[in-house]
Amino acid sequence: MTMTRARHFKKTMILASGMALVLMGAGAAHLLRGPDLSNAPVIQTSSVDLPDGRVLNVQTREVTVAQWQACYEAGHCTLDLSLNQKEADYPATGLSYPDAMQYVKWINSVSDTQWRLPRAAEWHQIAAEVMPETPDPIFTDPSLTWASSYLTKANQSGRRLRPSGGFSVTSAGVEDLDGNVWEWTQDCYAGASGQGGEIDPDRCPAFIMGGEHEAVMSYLVRDPARGGCAVGSPPAHLGMRLVSDPRA
Repeated sequence: MTMTRARHFKKTMILASGMALVLMGAGAAHLLRGPDLSNAPVIQTSSVDLPDGRVLNVQTREVTVAQWQACYEAGHCTLDLSLNQKEADYPATGLSYPDAMQYVKWINSVSDTQWRLPRAAEWHQIAAEVMPETPDPIFTDPSLTWASSYLTKANQSGRRLRPSGGFSVTSAGVEDLDGNVWEWTQDCYAGASGQGGEIDPDRCPAFIMGGEHEAVMSYLVRDPARGGCAVGSPPAHLGMRLVSDPRA
Protein backbone atom coordinates (compact mmCIF):
# COMPACT_ATOMS: atom_id res chain seq x y z
CA MET A 1 0.00 0.00 0.00
CA THR A 2 1.41 3.28 -1.04
CA MET A 3 0.66 6.39 0.99
CA THR A 4 1.09 9.86 -0.41
CA ARG A 5 1.61 12.78 1.94
CA ALA A 6 -0.39 15.79 0.88
CA ARG A 7 1.57 19.00 0.50
CA HIS A 8 0.38 21.39 3.20
CA PHE A 9 0.14 25.09 2.61
CA LYS A 10 -1.22 28.09 4.45
CA LYS A 11 -2.39 31.32 2.91
CA THR A 12 -3.97 34.20 4.79
CA MET A 13 -6.30 36.77 3.26
CA ILE A 14 -7.36 39.85 5.23
CA LEU A 15 -10.97 40.69 4.53
CA ALA A 16 -12.46 44.19 4.60
CA SER A 17 -14.37 43.28 7.75
CA GLY A 18 -11.11 42.82 9.62
CA MET A 19 -11.42 39.02 9.68
CA ALA A 20 -8.66 36.79 8.35
CA LEU A 21 -9.49 33.93 5.99
CA VAL A 22 -6.83 31.25 6.41
CA LEU A 23 -6.67 28.70 3.58
CA MET A 24 -5.14 25.37 4.63
CA GLY A 25 -4.04 22.31 2.70
CA ALA A 26 -6.59 19.83 1.29
CA GLY A 27 -9.05 22.63 0.69
CA ALA A 28 -9.78 23.38 4.33
CA ALA A 29 -10.51 26.97 5.28
CA HIS A 30 -10.62 28.57 8.70
CA LEU A 31 -12.09 31.98 9.46
CA LEU A 32 -10.16 33.83 12.15
CA ARG A 33 -11.94 36.82 13.59
CA GLY A 34 -9.99 40.05 13.82
CA PRO A 35 -11.02 43.20 15.68
CA ASP A 36 -14.65 44.25 15.27
CA LEU A 37 -14.11 47.60 13.58
CA SER A 38 -17.82 48.42 13.67
CA ASN A 39 -17.50 49.41 17.34
CA ALA A 40 -14.50 51.71 16.88
CA PRO A 41 -15.12 55.46 16.88
CA VAL A 42 -13.75 57.41 13.94
CA ILE A 43 -10.38 58.96 14.83
CA GLN A 44 -9.09 61.71 12.59
CA THR A 45 -5.32 62.12 12.48
CA SER A 46 -2.68 64.40 11.03
CA SER A 47 0.76 63.28 9.90
CA VAL A 48 3.46 65.16 11.81
CA ASP A 49 7.17 65.21 10.89
CA LEU A 50 9.33 65.12 14.02
CA PRO A 51 12.80 66.72 14.23
CA ASP A 52 14.46 63.30 14.44
CA GLY A 53 13.08 62.33 11.02
CA ARG A 54 10.28 60.12 12.27
CA VAL A 55 6.68 60.59 11.20
CA LEU A 56 3.90 60.33 13.78
CA ASN A 57 0.17 60.05 13.19
CA VAL A 58 -1.42 62.37 15.74
CA GLN A 59 -5.08 62.54 16.71
CA THR A 60 -6.29 65.87 15.34
CA ARG A 61 -8.31 66.63 18.46
CA GLU A 62 -8.30 65.26 21.97
CA VAL A 63 -10.42 62.20 22.68
CA THR A 64 -13.97 63.54 22.82
CA VAL A 65 -16.83 62.75 25.16
CA ALA A 66 -18.54 60.81 22.35
CA GLN A 67 -15.42 58.73 21.71
CA TRP A 68 -14.97 58.08 25.43
CA GLN A 69 -18.59 57.06 25.92
CA ALA A 70 -18.21 54.42 23.22
CA CYS A 71 -15.65 52.77 25.49
CA TYR A 72 -17.85 53.19 28.55
CA GLU A 73 -20.89 51.74 26.80
CA ALA A 74 -18.79 48.79 25.65
CA GLY A 75 -18.01 48.10 29.31
CA HIS A 76 -14.26 48.72 29.06
CA CYS A 77 -14.03 52.23 30.59
CA THR A 78 -15.38 52.69 34.11
CA LEU A 79 -15.89 56.48 34.04
CA ASP A 80 -19.30 57.64 32.78
CA LEU A 81 -18.89 61.15 31.38
CA SER A 82 -22.59 61.51 30.61
CA LEU A 83 -23.04 62.29 34.30
CA ASN A 84 -21.18 65.57 33.72
CA GLN A 85 -23.71 66.58 31.04
CA LYS A 86 -20.98 67.51 28.58
CA GLU A 87 -21.81 67.62 24.91
CA ALA A 88 -20.45 64.93 22.63
CA ASP A 89 -17.96 67.15 20.81
CA TYR A 90 -16.26 68.43 23.96
CA PRO A 91 -12.92 66.96 25.04
CA ALA A 92 -13.22 64.06 27.47
CA THR A 93 -11.85 65.42 30.74
CA GLY A 94 -11.56 64.35 34.34
CA LEU A 95 -9.42 61.41 33.25
CA SER A 96 -6.75 59.83 35.42
CA TYR A 97 -3.81 57.91 34.00
CA PRO A 98 -5.52 54.52 34.65
CA ASP A 99 -8.61 55.88 32.87
CA ALA A 100 -6.45 56.78 29.87
CA MET A 101 -4.93 53.30 29.86
CA GLN A 102 -8.39 51.71 29.88
CA TYR A 103 -9.24 53.67 26.76
CA VAL A 104 -5.96 52.81 25.01
CA LYS A 105 -6.45 49.10 25.73
CA TRP A 106 -10.02 49.19 24.43
CA ILE A 107 -9.38 51.23 21.28
CA ASN A 108 -6.56 48.89 20.32
CA SER A 109 -8.91 45.92 20.67
CA VAL A 110 -11.43 47.37 18.22
CA SER A 111 -9.04 49.04 15.78
CA ASP A 112 -6.63 47.96 13.08
CA THR A 113 -4.22 50.65 14.34
CA GLN A 114 -2.06 50.42 17.45
CA TRP A 115 -2.63 53.60 19.43
CA ARG A 116 -0.62 54.92 22.34
CA LEU A 117 -0.03 58.04 24.41
CA PRO A 118 2.75 60.29 23.11
CA ARG A 119 6.10 60.58 24.81
CA ALA A 120 6.58 63.93 26.57
CA ALA A 121 9.26 64.97 24.05
CA GLU A 122 6.99 64.03 21.15
CA TRP A 123 4.15 66.06 22.61
CA HIS A 124 6.30 69.18 22.92
CA GLN A 125 7.62 68.78 19.39
CA ILE A 126 4.08 68.47 18.02
CA ALA A 127 2.92 71.54 19.97
CA ALA A 128 6.00 73.77 19.70
CA GLU A 129 4.66 76.22 17.12
CA VAL A 130 1.52 77.08 19.10
CA MET A 131 3.03 77.27 22.57
CA PRO A 132 3.28 80.74 24.20
CA GLU A 133 6.71 82.38 24.17
CA THR A 134 6.42 83.12 27.88
CA PRO A 135 4.91 80.15 29.72
CA ASP A 136 2.92 80.47 32.93
CA PRO A 137 5.06 80.64 36.08
CA ILE A 138 5.91 77.38 37.77
CA PHE A 139 4.92 77.31 41.44
CA THR A 140 7.63 75.62 43.47
CA ASP A 141 6.85 77.00 46.95
CA PRO A 142 5.20 74.13 48.88
CA SER A 143 3.25 76.65 50.95
CA LEU A 144 1.20 77.64 47.87
CA THR A 145 -2.26 76.10 47.85
CA TRP A 146 -4.83 75.35 45.19
CA ALA A 147 -6.38 78.72 46.08
CA SER A 148 -3.39 80.39 44.44
CA SER A 149 -3.71 83.16 41.89
CA TYR A 150 -3.95 80.51 39.18
CA LEU A 151 -7.34 79.57 40.51
CA THR A 152 -8.65 83.06 41.30
CA LYS A 153 -11.89 84.31 39.83
CA ALA A 154 -10.00 86.41 37.28
CA ASN A 155 -8.68 83.22 35.68
CA GLN A 156 -11.91 81.23 35.57
CA SER A 157 -12.83 82.31 32.05
CA GLY A 158 -9.54 80.94 30.72
CA ARG A 159 -10.19 77.66 32.48
CA ARG A 160 -13.71 77.19 31.15
CA LEU A 161 -13.90 74.10 28.95
CA ARG A 162 -14.56 74.81 25.28
CA PRO A 163 -15.82 72.54 22.49
CA SER A 164 -13.16 70.72 20.48
CA GLY A 165 -11.56 73.03 17.93
CA GLY A 166 -11.76 76.10 20.15
CA PHE A 167 -8.03 76.87 20.20
CA SER A 168 -5.10 77.06 17.77
CA VAL A 169 -4.34 74.72 14.87
CA THR A 170 -0.77 73.76 13.94
CA SER A 171 0.46 73.85 10.35
CA ALA A 172 0.10 70.04 10.37
CA GLY A 173 -3.57 70.35 11.32
CA VAL A 174 -3.40 69.34 15.00
CA GLU A 175 -5.85 71.31 17.13
CA ASP A 176 -6.16 72.56 20.71
CA LEU A 177 -2.62 71.81 21.91
CA ASP A 178 -2.54 75.28 23.49
CA GLY A 179 -5.96 74.84 25.06
CA ASN A 180 -6.81 74.36 28.72
CA VAL A 181 -6.88 70.56 28.62
CA TRP A 182 -3.58 69.03 29.73
CA GLU A 183 -2.88 65.69 28.09
CA TRP A 184 -1.36 62.58 29.62
CA THR A 185 1.93 61.37 28.19
CA GLN A 186 3.46 57.95 28.77
CA ASP A 187 6.55 59.37 30.50
CA CYS A 188 6.99 58.76 34.19
CA TYR A 189 8.27 61.77 36.15
CA ALA A 190 11.94 61.26 36.92
CA GLY A 191 12.06 63.55 39.94
CA ALA A 192 15.34 64.01 41.72
CA SER A 193 16.46 60.49 40.81
CA GLY A 194 16.43 61.18 37.09
CA GLN A 195 15.34 57.57 36.53
CA GLY A 196 11.75 58.22 35.40
CA GLY A 197 12.23 56.64 31.99
CA GLU A 198 13.40 53.40 33.60
CA ILE A 199 10.46 52.98 35.98
CA ASP A 200 7.80 50.42 35.11
CA PRO A 201 4.72 52.49 34.13
CA ASP A 202 2.61 50.21 36.33
CA ARG A 203 4.69 51.38 39.31
CA CYS A 204 4.99 55.06 38.38
CA PRO A 205 3.37 57.47 40.89
CA ALA A 206 3.25 60.51 38.57
CA PHE A 207 3.37 61.28 34.87
CA ILE A 208 4.34 64.30 32.76
CA MET A 209 1.40 66.19 31.29
CA GLY A 210 1.53 68.01 27.95
CA GLY A 211 0.00 71.46 28.08
CA GLU A 212 0.53 75.21 27.90
CA HIS A 213 3.20 74.70 30.52
CA GLU A 214 4.64 71.39 31.67
CA ALA A 215 3.09 69.84 34.74
CA VAL A 216 3.44 66.55 36.55
CA MET A 217 0.32 64.84 37.81
CA SER A 218 -0.18 62.03 40.29
CA TYR A 219 -1.52 59.09 38.30
CA LEU A 220 -4.82 58.64 40.15
CA VAL A 221 -5.94 62.28 40.01
CA ARG A 222 -8.94 63.16 37.86
CA ASP A 223 -9.59 66.70 39.12
CA PRO A 224 -6.42 68.81 39.49
CA ALA A 225 -8.36 71.51 41.39
CA ARG A 226 -8.66 69.04 44.27
CA GLY A 227 -4.95 68.52 44.51
CA GLY A 228 -2.36 66.13 43.22
CA CYS A 229 -0.13 68.22 40.96
CA ALA A 230 3.39 67.10 41.76
CA VAL A 231 5.24 69.84 39.85
CA GLY A 232 4.14 73.12 38.28
CA SER A 233 0.98 75.18 38.48
CA PRO A 234 -2.20 73.10 38.39
CA PRO A 235 -3.67 72.23 34.99
CA ALA A 236 -7.27 73.22 34.33
CA HIS A 237 -8.50 69.89 32.94
CA LEU A 238 -7.01 66.43 32.35
CA GLY A 239 -7.60 64.67 29.04
CA MET A 240 -5.80 62.62 26.42
CA ARG A 241 -4.77 62.49 22.76
CA LEU A 242 -3.68 59.38 20.87
CA VAL A 243 -0.79 58.90 18.49
CA SER A 244 0.31 55.98 16.33
CA ASP A 245 3.47 55.02 14.52
CA PRO A 246 3.08 54.49 10.77
CA ARG A 247 3.37 50.90 9.66
CA ALA A 248 6.69 50.00 8.07
